[in-house]
Amino acid sequence: MFNGLTTNKASVAIEVWGALEPVFKVSRVKKGVLKSVISRFTIVLEAKDGSMVSCHVHDTGRLIHYIPRGAPIYYVDVYRTGRTTGCDAVATGDFDNLILLDSRLPNTLFSKLIPLLYESPEHLREVVREFPIRSPIFKYRVDFMILEPGKPPLAVEVKGVNFADSRGIGLFPSAKSHRASRQLDELRMLRNIKVGGLPGFRVSMAFIALRGDISEVRPFRSVDEKFASKLCAYKDIIEYKAYKTRSILKSSTINVYYDGEIPVNPCLS
Repeated sequence: MFNGLTTNKASVAIEVWGALEPVFKVSRVKKGVLKSVISRFTIVLEAKDGSMVSCHVHDTGRLIHYIPRGAPIYYVDVYRTGRTTGCDAVATGDFDNLILLDSRLPNTLFSKLIPLLYESPEHLREVVREFPIRSPIFKYRVDFMILEPGKPPLAVEVKGVNFADSRGIGLFPSAKSHRASRQLDELRMLRNIKVGGLPGFRVSMAFIALRGDISEVRPFRSVDEKFASKLCAYKDIIEYKAYKTRSILKSSTINVYYDGEIPVNPCLS
């Protein structure tokens, strides 16, 4: 559709995906056309009735700046006291191969994928979101702490990837992220904590591919050299995983499907 944002067309027919159960749905979705980008987090759309609407982009990257004027943007109305915008941008791209824009979605999607990704029976597994860790060395709140029988606790930080190059390689981050670099350091420190001479924690960074045309994930070195260097340096300490999702619009609902695990290449760019 447009360079750097959409590469390969969905290889599986919508009818096939429609027969599967989505892991998540976004309802009451409307379609607009991008007219202008006011800032990194605010855009103006032309709605179906021709009116102009100001929409919030809850994306910590810079993908919105690569979307050409006139491209479709899918959004939901949000009415809340104190807001300066009346909607949230959710996705862009082709209706059968959407690119998700909302950076709040990766953690939600990961929570839905946990039963599919981990072997322990659900009744024996405990999952805590925003788990606080306090020690004399540092204080830290991890996205997910997963407790399974007979294994050290697993701390997981989740990152969304919605920027891809023409090769179908998902690149993260699409804007410099001091927070992501710090989280790598915190996971490394957590992994080094010993309990009875053994590692007290397993640690992982999970990348959620927010578009169906990504085949692997790599660091975006030209955007964030520090993150890229740490991701490579910590590859034997932190476990890296990437999970692909595919999103399809049906009527006024975006259905998000799990499309399998894809590789992470932490030292390539």
